Amino acid sequence: MPRAKMDFAEGIFRTNFKVCVLGDGGVGKTALIQHLLGKAFTTNYLLTIGTDISTFQLQHNGKTLSLQLWDLAGQARFDVIRNMYFSGARAGILVFDLTRPTSLQSLEKWKEEIFIYSQRKVPIMILGNKSDLVESDFSYIEPVESFISSIENEYHDEYENNELKVPFHTTSAQTGENVVKAFDSLGQVLLTYQNQVSNILKSLEDET
Repeated sequence: MPRAKMDFAEGIFRTNFKVCVLGDGGVGKTALIQHLLGKAFTTNYLLTIGTDISTFQLQHNGKTLSLQLWDLAGQARFDVIRNMYFSGARAGILVFDLTRPTSLQSLEKWKEEIFIYSQRKVPIMILGNKSDLVESDFSYIEPVESFISSIENEYHDEYENNELKVPFHTTSAQTGENVVKAFDSLGQVLLTYQNQVSNILKSLEDET
């Protein structure tokens, strides 16, 4: 039985979610989390060493969801230790830099890592960060739409009657544009995931 189904077979219906925030180094992952937590934007962040963990509570549809945000370093030298942090992940936030096309190309690698090491087709949200910068003009819409379509096809293959979607937002950690909105949409996706896998479990029980 896939791990996502096992969660519910073990009687776990979660309001606490481990969320891995992934992307190449320098795309603004830490700055986005700092803004979400209400801390002032600064250009003087130190390189994330391995991982930083923060907790954010989200109110959605009358439920309180606690998101444990794991900010994973994107630099290659952390590859050896990074894989252990995917264990138990219930969602992934993939971040790219709107001024760096190569950071968008890397999202496929990050998606594969979280799917493989979490052993689940977890909900994914995509953020194109640094929308405040003037040079944010590379043509990202078509590749993002294609990437989203490929992930949603994986969901359809994994889950019967799939309703999971992949939200995408352009954000700015400096101005705060769409940061709260993005995390609110992640809350909706997490609840959809909960209900969807719960329904799978019920159908399995009905067959026995």
